[in-house]
Amino acid sequence: MAGTRWSRVAATLLGASVVLVGAGACSSEPPPPARQYTVQFSVTGTAGGNVFGRYVTVGELGSTAETNFSGVPYELTLTTPYPPAPKLQAGAVGVPPGSRLSCRISVDGQTVASQTISVPGQDVICRAS
Repeated sequence: MAGTRWSRVAATLLGASVVLVGAGACSSEPPPPARQYTVQFSVTGTAGGNVFGRYVTVGELGSTAETNFSGVPYELTLTTPYPPAPKLQAGAVGVPPGSRLSCRISVDGQTVASQTISVPGQDVICRAS
C-alpha cells in the first residue's frame, strides 16, 4: 500500500512539473528588444579646400574598424547595440588661413565631445570619454 501511495505522489509531482515546464516554454511574449545607442558624428568647416577624416564607434583611430570620409559638412547617424566609445578626427588642406573646422559627437542626443580649431594646422579631434 505504501508503494502504491508513493507511486501516486510521484506521478502527481511529475505531472505538475511537466505542466510548469511546458507553460514556460510556450510563452507567447517576445523578449524585450536589446538596448540601442544612437551615435551622431558631424564635421563642419569653412567652404573650400579639402576636408578629410575618419571615425570609429568603439576602439582607437588607426584601427582596422575605422571609416574614412571626405567633404564638409559631414554628418552620420548610426545605432549600435553596445555602449559606444566614439572618436572622430578631421583635417583640412588647401583652405584659406584662419578657416575653421569643427567636430561634434552626440550619443543618444547628448553632446559627448566637440572641438573647433583654426586651419590649416592640426587636425580637429573629438573623443567621447
